[in-house]
Amino acid sequence: MNNALRSSAERELERKRYTTALAERQFNRADPDNRLVASELERRWEAALNDLRAAEEALARQTPSTAITRVAISKELSDKVINLTGRLAQIWGDETVSDAHRKALLRCLIEKVVLDRGEHDLALARIVWRGGAVTELEVKMSVNSVTGLTRGAEMRERSLALARDGVLDDEIAAILTQEGHRSPRCADKVLPITVGRLRRAAAIKVAS
Repeated sequence: MNNALRSSAERELERKRYTTALAERQFNRADPDNRLVASELERRWEAALNDLRAAEEALARQTPSTAITRVAISKELSDKVINLTGRLAQIWGDETVSDAHRKALLRCLIEKVVLDRGEHDLALARIVWRGGAVTELEVKMSVNSVTGLTRGAEMRERSLALARDGVLDDEIAAILTQEGHRSPRCADKVLPITVGRLRRAAAIKVAS
C-alpha cells in the first residue's frame, strides 16, 4: 500500500514539475509591455510553484524513515558544502566553468524569480532563494524609444543643448554615458545613433 501511495505521489510530482516548467516558459516568452498578460502568466506560474511545493511535501510524507537515514548528510559532507559556499564567487568566475554549469548552480540555489515590470526602463527583480532569503534588484530593460527611459526627457534636453553648441554626436554620446544615461536598447551607454536621431528630429544640423 505504501509503495502504491509513493508511486502515485511521484507521478503527481512529475506532472507538477512539467506544469511549472511550462508556466515559467510562457511567462518568459510574454511581451513585457503587455502588463495584463504578463501579470496573469506570473500568477499562473506562482500557482504552479505552490502546487509543486505541495506535491514535493506529499512525496516527502511517503518517504520511509530508512530512506531518510540513508541520505542524511555526514559532518564531513556538511563541512564540504559549507566550504563550497564560501567559494561560490571563485567558482562562478572560473573560466573553466561553463555557462551550463552556472545555470545548473543557480537552479540549485534559487526558488523563483519574480519580475515586476515598471512603467519605464527599470524593473524590480525579486529573487527568492532556497531557504527563504530574498534579494531585490533593479534591472535595466530595453524599451522602444527615448521617451520610454526613466531619464529620457532629461537626456533629450541635454543632448540637444550640446548639439546646439556644436558638439559632435559621438562626443555627445560619450558625455551622456558619463552622466549615467543610456540608449533605449543598450543597458550601459548612449550610442551616437541615438544622439543623431534626437538631433535630426529637432532639425539641428551637424556643425561644419
